[in-house]
Amino acid sequence: GRLMGFQNGKEGGIQDIRARYSGDHGLTWSDQEVQFKLDPAIGGWVGGETLVDQQGEIQFFLLNDAGTGILWAGEGERPAVGGLTERRLDLWHTKTTGKGRQWQQPKCIWKGYTGSLNSVAQLKNGRILLPFSCQTKRGWKTNRGGGLGEWSFYGRYDSVVIYSDDGGDTWRLSNAVKIVTPDISYAYGAVEPVVIQLKDGRVWMLIRGQTGRFYESFSADGAEWTIPNPSAIINSDSPAGLDRLGDGRLFLVWNNCLRFPYAYGGRQVIHAAISEDDGATWRGFREVGRDPLRHQPPPPSGDFGTAYPFPSVTADNRILIMSGQGVGRRSLVILDPDYLYETRQSDDFSAGLEAWSVFGTKGVLLAPHPQQTGRKVLQIRRADVEFPATAVWNFPAGLQGTIRLRLMLTPGFGAGRLALTDHFSVPYDQEDKFYNMFNLPVGLEATPTGWGAALRAGQWHDVELRWDIGKRECRLLLDNHAAGVGPLRREGSGISYLRLSSLSGKPETGAMLLESVTADVSAGPWVVFNS
Repeated sequence: GRLMGFQNGKEGGIQDIRARYSGDHGLTWSDQEVQFKLDPAIGGWVGGETLVDQQGEIQFFLLNDAGTGILWAGEGERPAVGGLTERRLDLWHTKTTGKGRQWQQPKCIWKGYTGSLNSVAQLKNGRILLPFSCQTKRGWKTNRGGGLGEWSFYGRYDSVVIYSDDGGDTWRLSNAVKIVTPDISYAYGAVEPVVIQLKDGRVWMLIRGQTGRFYESFSADGAEWTIPNPSAIINSDSPAGLDRLGDGRLFLVWNNCLRFPYAYGGRQVIHAAISEDDGATWRGFREVGRDPLRHQPPPPSGDFGTAYPFPSVTADNRILIMSGQGVGRRSLVILDPDYLYETRQSDDFSAGLEAWSVFGTKGVLLAPHPQQTGRKVLQIRRADVEFPATAVWNFPAGLQGTIRLRLMLTPGFGAGRLALTDHFSVPYDQEDKFYNMFNLPVGLEATPTGWGAALRAGQWHDVELRWDIGKRECRLLLDNHAAGVGPLRREGSGISYLRLSSLSGKPETGAMLLESVTADVSAGPWVVFNS
């Protein structure tokens, strides 16, 4: 019942694999204990992915750079280290004997170039599956790959599974799968897949891609995979974490982010959702981690953000999530699944702005309440023409729901927008209006279209938005009176984000003030991901 966490170590120039133990479901951890040493003559090492198999042995997978030095090059420099066929990041494997007491000598089970290992699974019949991505010789100018690839581009990588039917002693490769990319010059293609066996026996693969959503493939045995298709799950160019609780519920951890130049969508926040019907419908879409350094400009090199979630299930049926990239950004979170079932969320700013994303903006801050001493309100005001003024707030997702805001516009405020959508994008996203699911203009004057909230300056107003994705509409109530119906702008999953923005093209003397906000999705159905 203990938890075992692995990490890389080094002493006297010799790399090793170390472990810490927790007997209290991840709250506290022991000191490091070296498990086995790694031969430096083979190359640089990095671990790993782990599985406790049906016999109680630990299956452990590592990567080795075969002496090329590729492990120590940053993401941006890796294409320049060696040629396309000379780069190496081989796949190695070891396992324990005696119920985890002794480690076998690591052995190479695949040679080539792969990326991070993000998943390993054992099927009910005992077959062990390790999904990974492998570099190909494809290029846009030469050797596009044939077939539809002549008309499009599948990127430089395929996803594949290496599998074993004898407890890890021997290994075989599945067929490879590939996906289209939006970038003909650099995009990876199908990388860093994760797999899990569904209750009907099929194996589900979620594949990291660069088109703004995961691709998915299915297999009856883990050896032969279907041609991948785009899933309904929004995602930046980042891998997923996929696992199952002891009672059979699936949970997903991923970056539900779009439109940021790094990672084709960003990694500033990480999300989680839970499913009781093997992925047909989901609940949650909650932020479970934010980049602790998000208020600083991104670093000039190296990976950063909340990505690469490695979830585990504790003995008390909670979810342990290790994630994050870069110094000062890694975190270990213990998540109660009940959090993903919540249907109501409120904020009155008594706890500050921790629940909001306001980085990369100016004029968005907590200000004194204009009537109540000691109380704070959220102020949104265009303070600098170079910087936007937007605040972003996450709440439980729903196909139907209501959000209530207590708003005031002070004299000198120009125009604003309340937006509802199904994903995160940075507060300074200039294209959010095209991808929001509902946009509500807010100002001191009525909008030409009749759909908008015209508020009186210096007075508090109750603004209520009632959305229904099935009906493709959002109803506005202003001070408890019906004030119009707005159209759904695009298809999408359930609403889980509020965006408040100033739209002024010049600095404002007035502001939009938010005293409180409440979101309620208790009346709506679960969000549907897959048809």
